[in-house]
Amino acid sequence: MSFGGRQNTDINTPVSGNGWPDLSTEEFRKVRRIPSVFDELSIVMALEAAALYVQGQLSDLLEGGEPPELSAPSVYRRAVYSRAHADLLPEFATQDRREVAENAAEDAPEQDARFRAQSTRDICLLLGRSPNGVELI
Repeated sequence: MSFGGRQNTDINTPVSGNGWPDLSTEEFRKVRRIPSVFDELSIVMALEAAALYVQGQLSDLLEGGEPPELSAPSVYRRAVYSRAHADLLPEFATQDRREVAENAAEDAPEQDARFRAQSTRDICLLLGRSPNGVELI
């Protein structure tokens, strides 16, 4: 926040994908509609942890130990952003927020499950698998 009381909406911390698509806190805030009142460092840590989780789930795609060139990098980013958003929900609920940042739907307990389910569907899509866990025998 500036000394004038306005929110700094130009915050962006790039998060290296280390061979996977790069991420950014600015894109995360925009796509997931995260108000700028939330701590940048917490968001960076959540993105890094979510990226490690998603990358672990996508380990079958590695080619000689290296991440592949994804045909749909936006699906990868959505998988990471959904998981990071779910991970951050408890933290969002404990922070003091101005009235403009209040959103009861974002804090509902079922949102966590929805965000994680979206991440799982995106991971399955990247792997070419059914998100239902049912395969032909």
